[in-house]
Amino acid sequence: MSLSRAVLNSLLPQGQFWTPAAQSDYDKLLNGIADNSESVYQVLKSLADIRSAEKTPTLEDLEKEYGIIPATLATEAERRSRLEAFIYRRAGTGAWDLLQSKLREAGFTDVYVHPNDPAVDPNIFLEQAFNMVCGDLLPGGNFAQCGEPEAICCQVGGELLVNGDLFKSVPRYSIQCESRKISPDVYTMPCAGDAIYAGDFDGYEVQMSEIEYQIPVNSGYWPLMFFVGGPARRNAVTGELEEIQFYTLPIERRLEFRRTILKFKPMYSWGGLIVVYS
Repeated sequence: MSLSRAVLNSLLPQGQFWTPAAQSDYDKLLNGIADNSESVYQVLKSLADIRSAEKTPTLEDLEKEYGIIPATLATEAERRSRLEAFIYRRAGTGAWDLLQSKLREAGFTDVYVHPNDPAVDPNIFLEQAFNMVCGDLLPGGNFAQCGEPEAICCQVGGELLVNGDLFKSVPRYSIQCESRKISPDVYTMPCAGDAIYAGDFDGYEVQMSEIEYQIPVNSGYWPLMFFVGGPARRNAVTGELEEIQFYTLPIERRLEFRRTILKFKPMYSWGGLIVVYS
């Protein structure tokens, strides 16, 4: 017996008349009323979990509220796990280990965050790097050398992450100087006539503003940069970064990866992504 039917029975008056025989039409009527009430009750009950990443019935709406765009192939369980990492994040000091843990909680396993301390020139990793060098161990177990099927001779660079994408709205002009619109796609004749207005437009279009950041020449800024990639090797004596391996990331998760870093990194810091997309 459902809770709603039990509540309904308790509200009925005492007496044999109000006690229906099992499977009778009266019993079925009460079951229908109870089922209808139970549906409403369950919807209202789910509102208690509307802010819970694990149980919310409005997963897509909650993702939008936290600025999360789920990966195309992500399962519901993965989406809930990544959303939970954002909802229950705590204000921190911007430490590199916190950023690393949040990236891994969001599903980017085996990723590393490396502080540039002691500071070295970021150009070493961002402007010029190699996919592999002679002597590296290939996935099949052989050394990287000419003739190996898995060996790839390739020079690549990193990616500098400072801010999110910037957009601007610009008018979509329908009439331009020295032209006249005589059909949706045809502009002819000099400006003339009562139907021509300077600055006439029929809406806006959104354009992304690309900003190319330059790595600071002044070495005093280098400690404010960090790197996100695979495992790294540091100098045994000085502790300086000498090599950072590339982290392989599915291309459909690129935006999510960048947004996660931007949410948790300090505003003043710049990130160097040592990443290849598959």
